[in-house]
Amino acid sequence: MSLPPDATARAWPAGVGRLTATDADVVVRVDPAGRLLAASDNVVDVLGWDLARCVSEGVEGALDDEAQGLAVRQLLSQVVATGGARTTLQVSGRRGSLWLDVAAKHLVDEPGAPILISARDVSLDLTAAAHLAASEQQWRLAFEHSPIGGALLDSSGGILVVNEALCRMLGWRELELTRMDVTDVVVCQGGLPWQEWWHDLLTGGSQTSTADRMLRTSDGRQAWGRLTAASVRAPGTPARVIMQMEDITGRREAELELANRALHDGLTGVPNRFLTRQWLASALEDDPGSRVGVLYCDLDRFKVVNDSLGHAAGDSLLVQVAERLRGPLRPEDLLGRMGGDEFVMVMEGVRSPAELEEIAGRLVLALDEPFDVGGHQHAVTLSLGGAIGSYPDTADEVLMRADMALLRAKRLGRARYIAFDPATDRVATRDDLQLEDDLRMSLASDELRAYYQPIVRLADLSVVGHEALVRWQHPQRGLLPPVDFLDLAESSGLIRPLGWWMLAQACEDAANGRSGLAEHGWVAVNASPSQLARPGVAADVTRALVSSGLRPERLHLEITETALITASSSLAQELTELSELGVRIALDDFGTGYSSLSLLRQFPVDLVKIDRSFVEPVLTDRSAYAIVKAVLSMCRDMGLPTVAEGIETVQQRDLLRELGCSHGQGYLFGKPVPLSVRVPVPITPRPRQPPSDDRSGALSA
Repeated sequence: MSLPPDATARAWPAGVGRLTATDADVVVRVDPAGRLLAASDNVVDVLGWDLARCVSEGVEGALDDEAQGLAVRQLLSQVVATGGARTTLQVSGRRGSLWLDVAAKHLVDEPGAPILISARDVSLDLTAAAHLAASEQQWRLAFEHSPIGGALLDSSGGILVVNEALCRMLGWRELELTRMDVTDVVVCQGGLPWQEWWHDLLTGGSQTSTADRMLRTSDGRQAWGRLTAASVRAPGTPARVIMQMEDITGRREAELELANRALHDGLTGVPNRFLTRQWLASALEDDPGSRVGVLYCDLDRFKVVNDSLGHAAGDSLLVQVAERLRGPLRPEDLLGRMGGDEFVMVMEGVRSPAELEEIAGRLVLALDEPFDVGGHQHAVTLSLGGAIGSYPDTADEVLMRADMALLRAKRLGRARYIAFDPATDRVATRDDLQLEDDLRMSLASDELRAYYQPIVRLADLSVVGHEALVRWQHPQRGLLPPVDFLDLAESSGLIRPLGWWMLAQACEDAANGRSGLAEHGWVAVNASPSQLARPGVAADVTRALVSSGLRPERLHLEITETALITASSSLAQELTELSELGVRIALDDFGTGYSSLSLLRQFPVDLVKIDRSFVEPVLTDRSAYAIVKAVLSMCRDMGLPTVAEGIETVQQRDLLRELGCSHGQGYLFGKPVPLSVRVPVPITPRPRQPPSDDRSGALSA
């Protein structure tokens, strides 16, 4: 049926008119029966029709495809009946199958009038539409079955369409979500303000934007989503926003947990040093006119718990202490752990030093009740230093001031609060270095002095021995008590040579018949844990005895419970050697540790000294009375003599003697004095002396 292009002109049948048409249209005129009357020049090129056949048989007959012919017949019938018709028709053209948009109408509104048919090739349009429909179907399937929540929003944030993943994520049904606004499910807080973020999306300021936001779920649980949104706008249609909501709740919780661990103490859960410092820095900078109070504290004698019961018990105590310290503070105050047994409290809006001192007092009271640690009741005291800072002070400066005040509190006897004093604490800090240098020189410069305090037999008040105690005759500062330099000696490592000097001097003084000590029995010398930590203890003691000529049985080596608890097996062997030599081993500060009973069995203990912390309240404290009574009864049953330290009144002396204590030591019987001073032992009551500034530890009264 098709003709070659060059045959179009000569194949044009007579009687068929020529019509003008655009390149895109094919136009023909037919009678109501479908016979061709006229056609546009491109009819043969586009459709490949045999025009002569179209004249003789009609357009319907000229079509090879029966279905196409039927479609043309139906089109003409509709035109005859209604005056016009339109349809889409697939035909076989010269270049293959075509889709035509066909329109037909009567030229005039008269019966039997010719019909004008125009046809336009819409093959490309229909193919594109088919591809678009397929693409839309694929997108919808991907959207509906995506594992990530998705939603289509209008320009005001109204939810138009959601997928199943978003319904599962938020717990709402599809119908419920499509009645909501996006702000009903997204918590619009933090980061870029929501309105600004939304405006950027709609105006093209941000083609695609991502943000992590908290989400509201149907059951009220906290969820986090990573929102990725993009605006879309087709010509002639309103703007839309496509949003994905990826559930990142698990990831967010893991990140928060990691951040929390990085900023909080792993044991107590309170802020660590870094966060405490940052918090203080922010408090000082955020409100320049405000005053920020800082309390720096640590636990007194915490090392005893760690050394005697182990680190697990020490950790348990720290957790309990942190809980107690939190109690007196306001919700907005910070409690942080700086490390070890050191805690810091940061309080904004402190009005005066008196207010800070009042808070410190509440913290001390919070630790008043004993702690249950490893089945033992342990009383803990607190030493605190306080400082108040304001902008432009830095966090480090305020912390340093509070720490310096804490150091002074511990030097003055522990279990107390000291406020930072700019003059005193700054001088003390500068002096420490100089004092350490002076202490190093004191041994070679013959500045150390041995003082002796009498120990009496309570039965007849006769002096049976003396305890040797160190003093420092400083060339500029005068006579210094142990409290002024023993902490420094411990921290600088000078306690060991200091201790051995004290041992040698005491042995020499006791062996010297002119000293006045020979007639009064033994001499007791404290051995610090630092001295005992190194091997060779037995050799050093023996050397001092041989050099002085003192008989071994006249030397009492006083060792604290803490030193014995941490003792190595070699120390135990060396103490046994000394005991076999005749040296008496005295257990000092008995009752302040936790392994007292086992120590009496493990080591060659010859004498027990009851700590002054139990002796001082023995007349008024039921617990102290019970402990002292039990210790004395036990020692009596074991055949061990006892010495009660810190006896200052006749009433204490009489009660201890009645309970079975064999010996006593304290201001009632005499203060520590050098050999040049001879003080008779009093046997009648005398006024109570002020508390000693000496410590009960190594080398001190």
